[in-house]
Amino acid sequence: MSRQNDNPPSRRPTINDIAEKCGLSRATVARALSGKGYVKPQRKALIHETAAGMGYRISTIARALRTQKTATVGVLIADITNPIFPEIVKGIDEVLTAAGNTLFLCNTDENQQKQQNIVRSLLERQVDGLILVSQSISEETLALLQDGPPCVFVNRQPEQLPGDYIGPDNDQGVRQLLEHLYGLGHRRIAYMGGPQTSSTARERQRCFQREMQRLGCKIPPTFIIEGSYHSDSGRSGAAALLACDLPPTAILAANDFVALDTIAFLHQRGMRVPEDISVTGFDDTFKPAFDGLNALRNQGLTSIDQPKRELGRLAGEALLKRIANPLLPVSEKILPTTLKVRETTGPAKK
Repeated sequence: MSRQNDNPPSRRPTINDIAEKCGLSRATVARALSGKGYVKPQRKALIHETAAGMGYRISTIARALRTQKTATVGVLIADITNPIFPEIVKGIDEVLTAAGNTLFLCNTDENQQKQQNIVRSLLERQVDGLILVSQSISEETLALLQDGPPCVFVNRQPEQLPGDYIGPDNDQGVRQLLEHLYGLGHRRIAYMGGPQTSSTARERQRCFQREMQRLGCKIPPTFIIEGSYHSDSGRSGAAALLACDLPPTAILAANDFVALDTIAFLHQRGMRVPEDISVTGFDDTFKPAFDGLNALRNQGLTSIDQPKRELGRLAGEALLKRIANPLLPVSEKILPTTLKVRETTGPAKK
């Protein structure tokens, strides 16, 4: 014969329980716990001490129903294996967490179906806003976002959907690399770019073509390679460039991943970097001390440093402003880049 439990599980304490124990009104306790409205300091201290002692936790569901805010933000990144993103996310987190928000960090793998599914899931969770980092927005995702929460875009800016944008000065970065290579005597410079679905890739390629023309350097059609931002793009692109009748003396790669794979391929072909060919990256992802990358174990990569954490901070601040006032004019912030000259660039081979 079973015995009934004489000590049923205790229920979670409520604001009414705290008010009764403190001998104060429910309204006073609610003001103290929410931080909205004035409560005398001594009473406020008593309320918080009592609430902590009773194990009171604010119900996020109740708060969301009351304020129509969930204090949650979705952050989409393109590739969780790319070391550029942790610094950006760190900056976002510093700002949004300090403001009482929780982040849903999501990896889309540059897959548009996955991106669509993630956005739909975040919208179902009623996030207060989205930060999309290096995302090429599909038509399906665009339709989901049209009447959704505020969006801030980092590094890639969709033309079809107006939203606050934070990004590096891609023109400045490409110009710095080309002027550096030109100063070393390079005239046959190839560009190994990213996918044309990326606004960043299109912007950097346009700048490359414009700056090469300004410097008086011809660009054979075979010297512009459209690839991806993944490392395997470097190997195939470098093979195509070496097959040219007159190969380039320098390669400007879409990002550090592509540059790294390019260098590894050149080493396998018995070529020396930079004695035989110079290679540059973009993003300054791999520091010279990073020993886990064989191709760069004894070399630092010449690259463009973009202020990654600051990009994240500004994105977080822009989203908070947009959530607070959806009618603000759309803003755009472009941050300067810095050329980091290291061992993968040298004088053009005669």
